[in-house]
Order: sequence, then structure tokens, then C-alpha cells
Amino acid sequence: MNLKDVKKTNAPAKPAKKSGNGHEPPIRLFYLLIAAFAFILYGNTIKNRYTIDDFYVTANNPVVEKGLRAIPEIFSSYYININAEEGGQHNYGYRPVAKATFAIERQFLGENPHFSHFINVLLYALTGILLFQLLRKLLKQVHVVFPLLTVFIFLAHPLHTEVVASLKNREELLSFLGALLALKFFLRYHESGKWLNILWGVLAFGLGQLSKANIVTFLGIIPLVFYFFTDLKPKKILLITGSILAIMVVAALIPRLFLGTSTRPVQFIENPLFFGVALTERIGTGMMALLFYLKMLFYPHPLVFYYGYNMIPVTGLSNPLVWVSIVLHLALLYVAVRLFRKKHLLSFAILFYLFNIAPFTNLITSPTGIVAERFLYIASLGFCLALVYGLFRITGTSPESKTILPVKLRNLLIGTALLALPASALTISRNTDWKDELTLYAADMPYLENSAKANFIYATNLRTSVIERLKAGVPRDQVRPDAEICIRHFKRATAVYNHYPDAWNNLGEVFLLVLNEPDSAIRYFKEATRTNPEFTAAYYNLGYTYQVTNQPEKAIPEYEKALELQPYEIRAMSNLAQLYQKTGQTEKAVQLNEDIIIIEPTLDIPYINLGTYAMRNGEPEKALEYFEKAVELNPDNFELNMKLQSYFRKVGDSTRADYYLDLARRSGKPQQ
Repeated sequence: MNLKDVKKTNAPAKPAKKSGNGHEPPIRLFYLLIAAFAFILYGNTIKNRYTIDDFYVTANNPVVEKGLRAIPEIFSSYYININAEEGGQHNYGYRPVAKATFAIERQFLGENPHFSHFINVLLYALTGILLFQLLRKLLKQVHVVFPLLTVFIFLAHPLHTEVVASLKNREELLSFLGALLALKFFLRYHESGKWLNILWGVLAFGLGQLSKANIVTFLGIIPLVFYFFTDLKPKKILLITGSILAIMVVAALIPRLFLGTSTRPVQFIENPLFFGVALTERIGTGMMALLFYLKMLFYPHPLVFYYGYNMIPVTGLSNPLVWVSIVLHLALLYVAVRLFRKKHLLSFAILFYLFNIAPFTNLITSPTGIVAERFLYIASLGFCLALVYGLFRITGTSPESKTILPVKLRNLLIGTALLALPASALTISRNTDWKDELTLYAADMPYLENSAKANFIYATNLRTSVIERLKAGVPRDQVRPDAEICIRHFKRATAVYNHYPDAWNNLGEVFLLVLNEPDSAIRYFKEATRTNPEFTAAYYNLGYTYQVTNQPEKAIPEYEKALELQPYEIRAMSNLAQLYQKTGQTEKAVQLNEDIIIIEPTLDIPYINLGTYAMRNGEPEKALEYFEKAVELNPDNFELNMKLQSYFRKVGDSTRADYYLDLARRSGKPQQ
């Protein structure tokens, strides 16, 4: 389809065209159809809860829980601010708009994942409507069926399930919406000449960028749109492009003035390309990623929540599939360049796809996870345009026809149904996997044997669930089957990547806390320290295991090593103090507890410890002083309150005895 011959300068899209059997339906009907289709596809996500990474932006997020009061903090802090798996700190990213929407929701509706999912589906429906508006405006002389079918196929593509069904990925929806709105205003500027539209376009683009910076690709896409679909003068195209570039620079640089240092250490199991591979391996792995993306566009199975090492192995130029990918993409590029001067739709579709997938190829930059389905969200629009163009050609229908014969329209609809119905069924089915974290992980694990981190994520979350059930009183034999699943997946993670300290450490925790097999736990904790000699948590776990198995002489060096690496690890300090006291090193025990008081003055544990030491040394008055201070800090300590009331009852101080008895009753039950 030669766009050069069908565009009309400054001509608005006509509201109606003749079809084969009469007039085109009112435009609002198309909007309703698009919105209804989006809700048919994703309506079943509304009953879902929180899933992977949602805690970054909404689930139990301490910032978002503040509601509207959180918005200034959201706009003046990093997007991610959490403790990393290995005890470090993650502070990175600046995506305040997406996060702010959850704070607004929390203000008025409380914690409500179902409404949040509804908003995601609504945003997806709005994307479809806006996309339809833009395609009609750009393809003015093309039959309305063309943009309509393009939108339907785009909405139905199962690759988008990660974007819509995951609340955290609302950032992707808002980012693309911002880019589309910006394009809409820039086109209005072209039609009306009103400069205010450039301002609105820049504002929309800025909001999109502050949702997620993926739309940086539109710095190239928007000039392409004007080249292919309008006769806008180069100077005005440069003006619009310069405006976009300016807002991108502002959105990228200003936050750096007040955000401080960004820390986002990438692990080998996320993407090995961060760790000094050869250029040939970067090229080879990048081309394998591009081949993966093409395959997923045509055959989106299996869909999984995470990839990473070793789902897309690092490979060089000797791999035949690398050359298959190179040939395919050179062929695509050849077609795009060959048809570029003709302003052909296929050229635009191919370039749109290549521009938008380029940042995620590992050739330019290396994304965490190596590849991801969400990386194809915007890029897939180019694929859908080319697919619908192919449908028109296969059915012998010219996209430029003002009328379509009934038999050809029927064939077009049949062809679309053959593509969209299976895609829709897969999308609707896939949404149920996103019900909650453990459901998602369990559904995907059969396809993730080679992903070290995916196995680790599933096993870690299942381990947490098992430990919580044990604490709630569930018998050990009832949780054992899930514990064995944990073990299987932790071992699979270490089989994929043997130098995985977190997996070794968590495996040890399952054997210790769930199965009560300390000897096995010790073996795995030692593996964790072998693979990472500076892994504080593993040394602490070794010390704790030796301590609970009554081996203080082995526990003390492990705790001391943990404190050497992390001097203010309170649990290690407290446990080590107990061991010092037990082995007759009272001065060291007292000193450690006094250090804890300096570090955490509101903690009751060191006062309880010091009181216990004083009592053993025959200093009851000093012990009482410490114990009463501990109760002052934590009035809910049932056992300590009962001990104090018993003591004061014995010495005849009924007033203080009644006071501590009352505190004990208020606490309700002994501390677990």
C-alpha cells in the first residue's frame, strides 16, 4: 500500500464511508466495540490479587499506603527502594506517575487489588480507542475495517497479558498512552497550525516518560509518522522532535539533582552480558533475543513470568540460529529500506517494530532478564499492522478501497477470526495464571527449568508460605509436600547456576526451619559462604544452626564473621551475646548488649538480656531496673510482665504487682 498516494494534507478523517452494503456505523459504536473487546479479554483479571513485583508500587508498599500524602515523596524519590536479596540496598528508577496512581487509589479505596486491576483493563481499553483514532487519522483513505482489525488483533495478542494482568506493569500502559496522546496533539498541530497543541503534546509525552522511559523510541517514531503519513515540512518535524528531546532531557536530568546515588546491582543470573563478555557473544546473544521476539509474535507459547539466565544462553557467531536471525532481520530491513521512499505501510510497520524492540535486544543495552514479553508490548503494533495488511492482500482486498464487497469482507473477518479467536482464548486463559504469585509461579515452572532466578523466586515464595503456616500451627507433616517442592526448585536453581549463594542459603533454611534437619542445613549454608565469602546472612544462619544444636564453640566464630561483614546486624549481636554469657564471657556479652542499645535504643531485647545477666550475678535490683525498662519499651511482653508481677507480689508491693498483672492481661497471651 503506497501511502504517498493516499494521504491528504490537512484533511480530517471523514466521519463515514460507504461499505459494500451501506453506510459505516457511527464512530461511537466502534469505540464501544473496542472497549467491550478489551474487557472481554481481560475482565477476568479483575478478581485477581497481587503478583510478582506488585509490592514495588502498591501491595504493602509503605509509601503508597500514605495515599495522597505520599505524592510529594513519590515525585522526589526513587521508584524502587528496597533491600536487595543479598542484604544490599536497591535505589533506582524514576517512574512517579504510575506509582502515584496507586497512592490515589489507596486514598479513596484502601487496599483493593480488584479495583486496581479494573483500572489496568480500562487503560488498555483507552489505548485501543486512542490507537483506532490515530490509525483512522493517519490512514485517511483506507477503509475503516483496516484500523479496526489492527486494533482488535493488537488487543488480543497474548504477549500483552504481562502488561495488563500485572499491576506493576501499569507503567507500560501509561507510558504508551502518553506517547499516543503526544502523537495525537502533534497531528492536531499539523492540521490546525495551533502552537498550543505542541505544548499539550510535550506535556503528554513527559507524563509518559515519567511513567516509564521506554517511549524514548518515539523520538524516532514520531518523525517517521510525519514522514510516512503527512507532508509536514522538515523544519516543523525538527521543531516537534526537538520539543520531545527537550522534555526527555528535563525528565531525565532534573530528578538526578535530588535523588542521590542510584544503586541497582545486576546479578549474573539476571543477565550474564553485564559481566564482560566478548563482542561476538554480545552480538550472538542479541540476535538470539531478536529471534526469540519474532517467534513470540507468531507463536506466543509458552508465556512465563521471567526469563534470565539460562533461558537465552550466551552464544557466539558459530551458532546457526544466530545466522538465521541475522538473515531474517536483514531481510526485514531490506524490505523497509526498499519501500521507504514509496512511503509504503510495510516499511513503516517494519521500522516501527525495529525501533521499539531495539533497546531490548542486548545489542545496544542489556536489560535485566535478557528478554521479556512486556518488551514487545509497543513493538507488536508494527507486527499487527503488517499482519492486517497481509490479510487484505491474501483476501484480494485493497486497503484503499472505499467499499469492500460482501464476499471479501466476509473473508477478511474469517481470516481475522482465525487469528484473533485462538489469541483471545489464550489471553483469557493466561489471565487466570496471574491470580496470585504462587499460582503464577506454579503454572510457569514446567517451562522454566533453565531459569535459575525463576526457580529461586518460586521456591523462595513457597518457602515463606510454608514457614507462615508452621507459625500458625499447621503440623509439619502437612507442609512437608510443599517443602519438598521448595527443595526441588532451589536445587534446580543451583544446578543451572552453581554459584548462586541465595539459593544455597534458602535451601539450608528449608532444611533447618521446616524439616528440622540441621546437618543438611549446615551443608547448604556452607555452600552459600563458599560461593559468596561475604554473604552475611549465611554466616548468621550457620551460627544460629550451631547455637540451636548446642554447639556454641562452632556458633561463636560464625556470628563473629557475620558481624565482621555487617557490624550492626542486631540479631547476630544478640545471639552472640547469649553465647558469650553461656561460655562465661560475661564482659563481652554485656558490651554487645550495650552496643545494641546504642544502635537500637527502642529495642527491649538488650535490656532483657542485661537483666538476666544481673539476676544470675545476684544483683536483683539492677535486674529489675533493666526488666522495667524493657517493659516500658514493649508493654506486650506477657512473660516478662508476669515475672515482674510475681516478684513484686513476693516482696509485698501490691501496687506494682497489680500494674504488671494488668499489662500482662492486656497483652492477651504469651509472646511466641
